[in-house]
Amino acid sequence: MKLFELADLRPGDSVRFPLPQGEGFAVRDASGTVRAFVNICPHRAQPVDVGDGRLWLRSGEIECQAHGARFDPATGACMGGPCDGHPLTPLRIEVRDGAAWLSEPLEDG
Repeated sequence: MKLFELADLRPGDSVRFPLPQGEGFAVRDASGTVRAFVNICPHRAQPVDVGDGRLWLRSGEIECQAHGARFDPATGACMGGPCDGHPLTPLRIEVRDGAAWLSEPLEDG
């Protein structure tokens, strides 16, 4: 399943995309690495990129806009704030042909 065009995701930005059940988001770091996650904060089960969609902190972490939970963009691990050790749910993606593709179907539950 094609998620988005890489041209739509500049380094330091994020992009939101639909999933069969819900929504995902991806971030691209300064080196160009793309990571994708289910767009649900484990703290409050609401979108991580609510608001203006600016997720990156100067520390290099990504931050949930609603309550300040901070996550490692490489793994989705909780780095601090109200996520209380609960990580983001990563999505396995494949980057090819100028786009990001979902590598395997999402499991129910």
